Amino acid sequence: MFALQGPQMLQRLEKSLRKSLPESLKVYSTVFHMNKGNPFKLKALVDKWPDYNTVLIRPQEQEMTDDLDNFTNTFYIFSKEPKNCHESLAGLDVINWKQHLQIQSSQSSLDEVIQCLAAANLSRVEKTQCILYMMPKTAQRLVPFLLATKNLAPNLGRPKTINQEMFKLASLDDTHAELVDQFWAFGGTRWSQRFIKRCIQTFPSTCVVGPEGSPVSWALMDQTGEIRMGGTVPRYRAQGLSSYVLYVHTQAVETLGFPAYNNTGRSNIFARKSCKTLQLVPMPCDWNQWKCEPLRS
Repeated sequence: MFALQGPQMLQRLEKSLRKSLPESLKVYSTVFHMNKGNPFKLKALVDKWPDYNTVLIRPQEQEMTDDLDNFTNTFYIFSKEPKNCHESLAGLDVINWKQHLQIQSSQSSLDEVIQCLAAANLSRVEKTQCILYMMPKTAQRLVPFLLATKNLAPNLGRPKTINQEMFKLASLDDTHAELVDQFWAFGGTRWSQRFIKRCIQTFPSTCVVGPEGSPVSWALMDQTGEIRMGGTVPRYRAQGLSSYVLYVHTQAVETLGFPAYNNTGRSNIFARKSCKTLQLVPMPCDWNQWKCEPLRS
């Protein structure tokens, strides 16, 4: 695989990936933000051009200096032929299997290839699969063909208003990274906290501040444009704060023209209820992550 050079190639790639939505969503949205300044210094690799079959997005080599940091060492893959992309992804300069890393994709059909590559490179794999949602306005713009049988209300799932005397809208700052990390299902390490801090410093965020003066509910996007980190402190749950914050944050990023989407674990009943309240559109494909760690003695 080789890296695309220059803005014209990346813009052409974005336009092409849009035709493969929703399966290309993770990679499409990442390339979208690469074309908006590329703040995480990512690069796009293809097996051939312009009639590519497989696209892989990864950090620049100089960014991947910590072998244990799987949040930086993250790869995003889309393939038009997911069963036949083994040779492209097996290149020596494509994925460094000696590092702790993550692979993400909207295509669960890549599982066999990724598992095979990991085994061949003596890497242990932990797979996570979640429900992939797209926000209603984004779905109307990008995948209107998925909405033909859905009856979306005119207000597109506007949540109940919150007590504005008790709660104040604000944005996160980097001092809140530890709090966000504490309530994130993928958090709990110094690498996840460092990643969250970088996202807070780089991308839009929304939170509500409680009477104590600190955030009690929040939403934050990552380098792929996914609204990836959200949470509410236990004391203030079941008050509609998560739905409200997600709604406000979605409105903000969609006003900027960003694709808005997120994922929810299948067992997370409360989050799925919130998604239903907001009329988020479940995609026919999944949110997939393969967390890989080298087997070392």
